[in-house]
Amino acid sequence: MSRKLLDKNFCAIPWTGFYLEPNGDIKNCVISKDVMGNIEKDSIQQIIKDNPTRKQMLEGKYPSSCAGCYLQEKHTGHSLRTGLNSQYGNLISEDVTPEMRVKYLDIRSSNLCNMACIMCGSPYSSNWYADEKTLFYKPSSPKKFINITKETENDIIDNIISDDIDLVYFAGGEPLITPYHYQLIEKLISMGISNDIKLRYNTNLSTLKYKKIDLAERWSHFKSVEIAASIDMIGEQAELHRYGTNWKKISEHLHTVRYDIPNVSLTPQITVTALSIGYLPELLTYFIDELEFINEDKIYFNMALWPEKLNPQVLPKSIKELYTNKLQSFLDNTDMKNICEPIIVSSINSMNEVDTSEKFEWMTYYLNQLDGIRSTKWKELWPEIAREEALVDYSGDPMTSYGQK
Repeated sequence: MSRKLLDKNFCAIPWTGFYLEPNGDIKNCVISKDVMGNIEKDSIQQIIKDNPTRKQMLEGKYPSSCAGCYLQEKHTGHSLRTGLNSQYGNLISEDVTPEMRVKYLDIRSSNLCNMACIMCGSPYSSNWYADEKTLFYKPSSPKKFINITKETENDIIDNIISDDIDLVYFAGGEPLITPYHYQLIEKLISMGISNDIKLRYNTNLSTLKYKKIDLAERWSHFKSVEIAASIDMIGEQAELHRYGTNWKKISEHLHTVRYDIPNVSLTPQITVTALSIGYLPELLTYFIDELEFINEDKIYFNMALWPEKLNPQVLPKSIKELYTNKLQSFLDNTDMKNICEPIIVSSINSMNEVDTSEKFEWMTYYLNQLDGIRSTKWKELWPEIAREEALVDYSGDPMTSYGQK
């Protein structure tokens, strides 16, 4: 496959992997919105063999299922697509129904989670279920806990796991409290192939213990382990933004992963929302001063383009100007431009690219409703936004106006 075509519209995933959601839906990846099938109707093998995205890409089309990556690339210069292409792009072929060699495995076996981050929902966090019921009258997930079936668990272990696998990605829910995560890594170790496999986690890092299992010892059997910790803010703001966070404990775990566990690297994963964007300087300063990050370290980030009510583009002009000046000033004065500049520049550009401030009342109304349910006080933590919110005339229920109820 030529590099020109690879850069244009192709993604390696349809030829090398798949994504399984807790409800049994199979997609190309976590970014994709298009469901290719459900394991309760067809086998995993049949669904991924018949993947229609390969044909679309070979015809030069930009599949709608890949729109999220194309948009992230526009704002940040990178995406899951570009990252996977750099690793597995050589395996893309002109075969529409190839014999699949699964290199990249992304299994979300459960929505079990001990947090309820404001940008999340019940399909990916069991802790959101009750709050959605109160907020929207009807949760977006049919029940509190969603898990793949035992049959699917066994099918993956018996028929998908092979020595072709290069990278296993765990997310959730919260993978470090999910039982099936531990079954999978035990299987990889027992097969004698773990030394050639990389593990990557998207985790809230709320725990490093599971029953009597020594995670550090288990991780030592693998080629490498990358902890992409979901950290967007620090202190009390972190505890509201990712509700359920105990910042003191999270900070301790960040230090443990950074300094005390061999074979494990810490690569924070920042979600830039309307609330977190103005406090990127404090977060990056924490990484640099507290965790001694240098320009050679990696920090991942993504713009919260969805949900719309938390997209930084909804902020009023005065807040955008305030945050733009603050972010630019930080960037001008930091010595760590290699790791800070991509995040800061992309955040500024994305925030200011489009004005959707007519939805600002949607965001603040939502935060006020969450305060009532969770006994939080967002206005004390974001006084600059609260001042703008005081000017909003709530003539109706914005949640209803924007189809949230």
